[in-house]
Amino acid sequence: MYRVVLDTNVLISAVIRNGNPRNLLKNAINDKKYVLVTSDKILNEMSGVLHRPKFKMTEDEIDEIVFTLISSSEIQVVTSKFKAVKDDPDDDIIINTAYDGEADYVVSGDDDLLRMKKFKNIQIVTVTEMLKIL
Repeated sequence: MYRVVLDTNVLISAVIRNGNPRNLLKNAINDKKYVLVTSDKILNEMSGVLHRPKFKMTEDEIDEIVFTLISSSEIQVVTSKFKAVKDDPDDDIIINTAYDGEADYVVSGDDDLLRMKKFKNIQIVTVTEMLKIL
């Protein structure tokens, strides 16, 4: 079974609208088509974004989303400190989570990550590409 890290932008898209990102997340949570690997830092970043006024989400709604992800994911303790994303060092947490979690794929909508295409043995793909792989 594939091990997959979803970038924060994919998680946010899955939460706020219907479409492929939500379908991909459902593939992990409901259908168990792959192992979702994440980390505290990714979950904290997602929570911070969802707290922005434009999303109009309550604390309870955000807590429920985070709890669902925690209960449906393998939470990876991140110890690697690769500086792999030169143009956006904030994205290094995605790479480090994937590396430490022995992920097969990172799924992202971020151009800086997608341009890399690969880090070590980890493929970096779009949501559409991952849905085709599954």
